[in-house]
Amino acid sequence: MELTEIRDHLDRIDNAIVLLLAERLSLIPDVAEYKVKNNVPREQPEREKLIFKKKSEFGKKHGLRPEYVQDVFKRIIEESHVVEKEIIGE
Repeated sequence: MELTEIRDHLDRIDNAIVLLLAERLSLIPDVAEYKVKNNVPREQPEREKLIFKKKSEFGKKHGLRPEYVQDVFKRIIEESHVVEKEIIGE
């Protein structure tokens, strides 16, 4: 495979990742609304720990270093917090 073909394939993967991130973030207003209506704390450290654990294990099964997966999900969760704060007003 030529380098341009490899890069084209990487670009398609990157675009898919961006679309999935956008889809995930589009659900955060629903999460924020649920939390407000049901008096659920905005931040839930135990839920975050569970996400890190499960995603790290899943990533490891697919040849990814757990630290790499945790770093990615840390940033994803941070952005979710930003959106929730904007909605909830904290």
